[in-house]
Amino acid sequence: MLKIASRAVAAAAVSALCFLSPAYAAPTAVELVFEQPYLAKIDAGAALSYRFERKTDDKGLSPSFEDSVTLKLSNDEKGRKEAVVDMFTGSRARTVGPLGTAGNPVVIALLEQDVREMQKVLGGSPYYIRNRMRDAINDGGVVEAVKVEFDGRSVDGWRVTLKPFTKDVERERFKDFAERSYELIFSDAVPGGLYKLVTVTPKKGAEAPLLVENLTLQGVAAAKADAK
Repeated sequence: MLKIASRAVAAAAVSALCFLSPAYAAPTAVELVFEQPYLAKIDAGAALSYRFERKTDDKGLSPSFEDSVTLKLSNDEKGRKEAVVDMFTGSRARTVGPLGTAGNPVVIALLEQDVREMQKVLGGSPYYIRNRMRDAINDGGVVEAVKVEFDGRSVDGWRVTLKPFTKDVERERFKDFAERSYELIFSDAVPGGLYKLVTVTPKKGAEAPLLVENLTLQGVAAAKADAK
């Protein structure tokens, strides 16, 4: 009886620990990237601003630059919230959307940009590249609890690490991009949920990476009173 009771108490303790510990309560990469309602707290008419930095010395790639990415929220004709992502400015400018508001659409816009660039550099099918990214999010994303420094505060967040091409059967076709890694940091305490997205592509045989891209949240501009 004592052994049974002791086991029951131990099981209850483990159950409580699993419930309370971030390691056990961690959301999945799919939930963080595609499903969390980060934008539900932000009114239509508001805009989230991000700083984007690209660094590379490789002449075969598009050159380094710094620019902005803006996520704009509005309501469609039926009153449903939708998003548009303005990627960069000037000659680099392009608009993605309208998009749905599950997750943070900036992630989708940046991953799609990666698909376009990799297909241009490597050739092959963009669908294959896109599917490897999706597979990595669905099955291979590592999620860890982290602290995020934003707006003078330290808040709780989650880091998702992805390496979509490392174990791919066609990894040789990806050349240096085979070891490309993605680090996405999310927090419910920052506007829009997405705090940072960093992509690092190592260069074989070199200390410096082939390519590093870094997107960081700058802030949010509130909706105007007459926004619809």
